[in-house]
Amino acid sequence: MAQDELFEQRFMSAACRRSDEFQVSRVLGIGDSGMVALVRCTTPGFMWPHKQYALKVCFNFNFDSDQARNAFINEFIELVKLPPHPNIVRLWCEFVDEIHDNIRPHLPELAREMSIITHRDGTQTNRKTQFFVLEHVEMSLDRLLESRFPAPSIVPHRMVATIISQVGSALQHLDHNRVAHQDLKLYNIMVETRVVDEWPREIEITRCVLIDFGSSCRLSHDMKSTIVVDGAVVLGNMWGNATHIAPELHSALGSATRAGGRQEVELDYSRQSVFELGVLAFEIVNGDLPVSEYPHSITSRSTRTVEYGDDDIARISPDRLGEEQASMLRRAVSCDPSRRPSLDELIRCFDPTGELSTSLAASAFNERSLQQQESQPPTSMTQPQDPRSIQQQPPRRPQPQPRGMLLLL
Repeated sequence: MAQDELFEQRFMSAACRRSDEFQVSRVLGIGDSGMVALVRCTTPGFMWPHKQYALKVCFNFNFDSDQARNAFINEFIELVKLPPHPNIVRLWCEFVDEIHDNIRPHLPELAREMSIITHRDGTQTNRKTQFFVLEHVEMSLDRLLESRFPAPSIVPHRMVATIISQVGSALQHLDHNRVAHQDLKLYNIMVETRVVDEWPREIEITRCVLIDFGSSCRLSHDMKSTIVVDGAVVLGNMWGNATHIAPELHSALGSATRAGGRQEVELDYSRQSVFELGVLAFEIVNGDLPVSEYPHSITSRSTRTVEYGDDDIARISPDRLGEEQASMLRRAVSCDPSRRPSLDELIRCFDPTGELSTSLAASAFNERSLQQQESQPPTSMTQPQDPRSIQQQPPRRPQPQPRGMLLLL
């Protein structure tokens, strides 16, 4: 399978460079920064014509090709640099092209109007923008929980453990490669499921995939990042989801903005991953943040630092989670970073043998790959291909091969 995927990735990177060679089935999501559509690739010589992908159309219309790429540089660069991991979004290719008539009708009204440039002589041309092609998975964790376990339902223990184990594995991978995601939330985790009991219809999560690296940042060897603050303005990439950012990071930035002037602020991310995983777990188990209305409710107006004690952290009832695991989650979201467990300790508390991370994710990925392979008509690596294919135009340098899912907004 790995060789087939490598060939597919290289083919798409070299040959799939036109937006009008993607057939849109439907829109998956629309946000301020772009639209995601379910598509099939119709590039001549493409060997997987029935396979579905997620195409992200970026709304960076007012830039040329280089500027357009820079507007979404984190999303692309951090993904392309990451080594493969089954719980990290897979990017197949990226390109800049015109917005053609196959894409335009699916855009929201304002973006649709901006997609055409009208010149002074009355002629019209298509505007260019940036496109990402990613592996597609239909269900977000947010939607799964809302549909299957609406409040005050109890999420099954095995499902909670699977999510913590697999999302934790993704965060460990990011830590190892010195990348901070900075936008962890239920909506940014995609899931694959399978039915384990037809009646009542019970399902289990087999694979979790972390998506959307638009707010990510590169860290130093000691897990730190430096940003520039000018008065109350942060110059650089900011957090996507403040509710999952550790208090020490909020406090460092708050203190700097209070001091005023232009200065560099060093942020220590060494205990961020376990904190954000703990917050995510609270949202799944309790249906709410561990500290109500965090971070605004416990941010000092005078110092702009975040402070709270153990009594401010929500309790988890025994019918929702065992005592040992509930205690571990409360430690994970402690205001004092030195009191938090390591990310590995938190994962092992829920998945001691690692079976929920390694075997389930690998099994789900292999099963889906086999299904996709069986759905394709027989093909050969030697069949005639378009001159733009990878066999005729290999990439100038080898590219890392990240795996993953849909990049939603």
